Amino acid sequence: MLRQLIKPKFLVVLFLLSFVCASGCKPDNKVGKPSATPLIDDSVKTETTIDPSSPSAAHPSDSRPNTPETTGADSPARTETTIGSTVGNSKTTNTPGENSDNTNTVSIPTHTADPEQDPIVLAWTEIFEKINPSVVSVRLKIPASTLYQEREEMFSALIIDEEGILVSSYSMFSRAVDYRGILMDGASVEVFIDNYLKPFPAVLYGFDAMSDIAILKIDPAGNKLTAQPLSRRKDVKVGLPIGVITSPENFIMQGSLIPGHVMSLQVPSVRENGLPYEVFVSDVPTLNKVPGAPLVDEYGRVLGICSGSNQYSYLDYRTYIIPSPIIADVIDYVTELVENPPVRAATLGIAVMSDESAAQFSQRYDYPIGLNVTCVQLNSPAYIAGLRIGDIILTINNNKAELTEDLIESMKEMSIGSYCIMKVFRPSENTELTFSSYLQQARH
Repeated sequence: MLRQLIKPKFLVVLFLLSFVCASGCKPDNKVGKPSATPLIDDSVKTETTIDPSSPSAAHPSDSRPNTPETTGADSPARTETTIGSTVGNSKTTNTPGENSDNTNTVSIPTHTADPEQDPIVLAWTEIFEKINPSVVSVRLKIPASTLYQEREEMFSALIIDEEGILVSSYSMFSRAVDYRGILMDGASVEVFIDNYLKPFPAVLYGFDAMSDIAILKIDPAGNKLTAQPLSRRKDVKVGLPIGVITSPENFIMQGSLIPGHVMSLQVPSVRENGLPYEVFVSDVPTLNKVPGAPLVDEYGRVLGICSGSNQYSYLDYRTYIIPSPIIADVIDYVTELVENPPVRAATLGIAVMSDESAAQFSQRYDYPIGLNVTCVQLNSPAYIAGLRIGDIILTINNNKAELTEDLIESMKEMSIGSYCIMKVFRPSENTELTFSSYLQQARH
């Protein structure tokens, strides 16, 4: 009797199990796996992704002479966008100890625009942690000369390309550059990067004296450096909260963050080669490591690089900033000249107000129409001739000079060594003057 009762029940249970199995095997069924199946499939290997920018992730410490002080596990993940592309061939990674066939290949930075979405205000601690890995110390050793003893300069620079492109203040290099526009014999440049025990040898790839921009190149030996994009923001305003992040002084464990505000903006100007020229001023004092350091806003965007030019020495308690859009244009211009050397060009060494600003200036103060000088490069032909900021150029070689295009065209018609005569109105003396000079070769 018991056997007869069990048999029907067994058949019912078997039928129900078969139904559940059949329904559970359908592709669109959402029933979870049976409890007998492990929660983690041992047949699928989980993989931890290590930030490729971490030097130790790319190379073990025992195979690289310049060893980072942190391990891949300790290095923070990096998601910010960097700027850079390799000229010619595609990007390659060199193995430490091996000689690369493309040692002289230079990575030309491409400048990423700011994201379209609204930026988020960050705490300054977050901004420092984001920017600081890209701020480096530069040591320039200058050999002795007939006028100076052997000396050493220490200042800051910013990595703008993960393959080893940096920008800094050219004025810090000016005493080490000879008449050919290259570092004099015996001069050397080293770059100190956080988490690397040894400095990286650097070369002065190119420079622009008027904008005070120097472009450095290092070989990171296959490591991906932490780089920062240059902001294309042009709406910098007086009173904007900013901060300057410099490389640390000796015996300082972590770098320096100097808060401040934007104090003033210079009128838009144009140079004799057609490049734009602008600067703005902050209330950050010009300390030892400030030249070459990045200036950032409260969103963590790099708005410019601090100038160390002694052109502004009479106001040395303030820091003059080269805006990021100007830096981007200069880098593109200098890179093109270095990679594709043109016929040697002549320079006068000035920048003048944009046509719109000059017209307003003339109407307001009832000054004659001409080229309003906003910058005279130190030791340039214009400077040696006696031209100064605030002068208004009326004619160049007896040709009217009323628009910036007149200046650009005049320079195209002259060559190195050409004799240039300028008729100038000087508002401070309310008089007309004549200056003359021989044009020099532009160096980059």
